[in-house]
Amino acid sequence: MSIVLSVAGQLTVAEKLSRIAARDWLARAAVWFESIGDVVLEARVGRDADEKPVLQVVLHPAVPPVEIRLGGSGKLRVWAITCPAGPGYHMYLCDLLRQMAEDFVFTWMDDDCFDPTGYFHTRQRLVCEQRFLDCLRELCATAPATLGLPRDHGFTYPAEVLTPVGPRTRAWCAEVAADPLQGRDFFPWWNPQLDAAFYRGRALVRLWCDFFWRPPLTEDEGELADQIANDLASAFKLDPGIELPWVEWLELLAAIENDAGFCVTPKDQVLSIELWKRAGPPPPEPGRCRIGYRRWPVRVALEGGWQIEVPGELAREWNREEQTWTAWDQTRTVWFQVLRFTKRDGEPPTAEEAADVGRRSLPDGEQLPPVVRAGLRGEAVFGVVEEDGRKLWRLSSVTGVRGQLAVCNVYSEKESDRDWAIRTWHSLQHNPSRDL
Repeated sequence: MSIVLSVAGQLTVAEKLSRIAARDWLARAAVWFESIGDVVLEARVGRDADEKPVLQVVLHPAVPPVEIRLGGSGKLRVWAITCPAGPGYHMYLCDLLRQMAEDFVFTWMDDDCFDPTGYFHTRQRLVCEQRFLDCLRELCATAPATLGLPRDHGFTYPAEVLTPVGPRTRAWCAEVAADPLQGRDFFPWWNPQLDAAFYRGRALVRLWCDFFWRPPLTEDEGELADQIANDLASAFKLDPGIELPWVEWLELLAAIENDAGFCVTPKDQVLSIELWKRAGPPPPEPGRCRIGYRRWPVRVALEGGWQIEVPGELAREWNREEQTWTAWDQTRTVWFQVLRFTKRDGEPPTAEEAADVGRRSLPDGEQLPPVVRAGLRGEAVFGVVEEDGRKLWRLSSVTGVRGQLAVCNVYSEKESDRDWAIRTWHSLQHNPSRDL
């Protein structure tokens, strides 16, 4: 599901720009975007697949960052997916780019600007809104399992249809296919103004898709928690009568209060009391639809076509230098690495041969029943290990497929996590078509 805005502008340059000069200009543009205010979550200059500089600007978590590139001739290209964030995001971004051209003194090339809604050229708001509704209607008519989420989102939350702002039903999709206005609340940014609804919508997306429902464990997680808290507070300040996720807001503030120094949101006793009043008595837990896909396990795509299912609240990190993936919280850790090798004759080993090689490196421990599936074989042991003066329970495993061996270790401070560790190892899957 996407509506893509692609616009091009031309800077006046005396000579061909070097990559360094292009990067410097994009860095100045990043500073300009960050000066806009809290609507811009992040603006950073990095490198694309061709090692060329690219400015990525994040305004909303429901869509990928806006990408801005500058060529040697001074041609500026902006590319942005604006659906499913909503027509408000699309219109706000178009107006922001017009302001950018004024402040940096260049012009947009109308004959090289593509906007499927027409808004960049015409400023017709109703036409833009209708284009988004038409896009939603077309997708709902296909009876999808997800709407507006990336294909590799990995959420296992039990619902018929998952969207960035929470689950929906098949019946809802049928209603929207018949009358798209019934699905207007699917878009978290409907109006171009930065009103209470904007802040509420952006917070809801992050609560459903990104928040981990525990105290932050990294600086990035602390920044995320602060941003969500700020959006909720802004929505409440702009419209005290707006409906907000009061219970989840209290959970967020409790996580911030108990973090290890990664958050800057101050404790506000008056606000907490007001939230308790708004939340009312806690509802019965069974059957309650609590906000947060990450309260449920998440299936994560790994290197080499592998996938694994881990608790959604685990922090995750990919170490490019060591080619390892780690997920962890205060008491549990999942560590993964994939090894590729060939036999002496140059042929890739079979799954059984790869697993046999890996089994020789397993430590002492309780031998677990092997995993045997089509094209896959796994071996594992479970036992006690001491690391950094701590007693941990560790499941050490190797899982072979043709030409690869996946090494996956699961650690926990509790022996009672043994069954969870085994389920985590058993969740490893391999899809050869996704082997990069």
